Amino acid sequence: MRKLTKLVCVLCIFVMVGFVAFAGGGKEKAGKGLVFYLSPNQFDEFQTTASKLIRKYVEDAGYELKEMIAQSGQAEDVALQLSQLDDAITQNPKAIIIAACDASAVVDGIERARAEGIPVIVFDRTISGTKVDLSSVAGCKRIGILAGGEIVRLLKEKYGSVKGSILDIMGDPGDMYTVLIEEGFQEVMADYPDVEITTKIADGWAADNAADIADDWLVARPDTDLIFSHAEHLAAAITSVLETKGISKNQIIMVSTAGMPMGLDLVRDGWLQATVEQPLTAQAEGVAMFLDDVIAGKEIKPGTYTVGGFKSDLVLKEYGPELMIPGSVITKKNVDDKKFWGNQVGE
Repeated sequence: MRKLTKLVCVLCIFVMVGFVAFAGGGKEKAGKGLVFYLSPNQFDEFQTTASKLIRKYVEDAGYELKEMIAQSGQAEDVALQLSQLDDAITQNPKAIIIAACDASAVVDGIERARAEGIPVIVFDRTISGTKVDLSSVAGCKRIGILAGGEIVRLLKEKYGSVKGSILDIMGDPGDMYTVLIEEGFQEVMADYPDVEITTKIADGWAADNAADIADDWLVARPDTDLIFSHAEHLAAAITSVLETKGISKNQIIMVSTAGMPMGLDLVRDGWLQATVEQPLTAQAEGVAMFLDDVIAGKEIKPGTYTVGGFKSDLVLKEYGPELMIPGSVITKKNVDDKKFWGNQVGE
């Protein structure tokens, strides 16, 4: 009987040791620490998908992720994001990943975080007003250049030469994504003096603002040749305006950016003649590629890296290392290609 009791005790000890080892192994795998992701909104497919991908890649890298969303109603809330950034700093995370509502407004908060020894990684929206530890972004100026190239092609197809009138609808000017797209677009169009460009701003990236801009503009300028909106949730709202006015597909050429599922559907339906994909999956993967090194304070070396199948350049900017991932032009000819993130959502 005593032998049996001893055997049971030994087995119990083995079970307990095994459990502790298993629990310890789990902690080691997923216990690298807390990382915050500060999202600017969740009202379009780009941002909702970005949140899922950031969570996937950060958690796969072994970290706990907490997300904060700076949205009030259907607009981005700069003041809310500043408060969230302060809150994240007080919790002393391993790192903060931020897609800024306003690149200038968050500078003081980023400087406080880094003074506390918390590295800051910029996702998607370039912040150039202070030092950061890494930026993983689309080559936004390149997206603007590609969009400009498509606009040149489409106007030439219409008239035989590059001329006409364009309504250019930017997103929020506090977001470097739209600012850099505009820079690339205007650089291309500077070679075509016969094109008249009028630029308007959809504050807060709000779709209803873009719809109102298009509605008012087309009352005065129904002969507009092309509308270039800097994101497809804006293009979708503009499409509704065109339909209400009885304007048919192709009557006004439309070009956009992002590569959202709704954008690809607009291409398939014929409302968008072209869009330029922002390589969202690769951007999120780029964060995870360098996350351990950033947290460890290791040097991020410039060079060419393959990220999500894209040859990408990591360059040293005044504000820190920046990983720039190229975009792709999407038209009706290639819209169903599975490489585009908008075709991967929901699979």
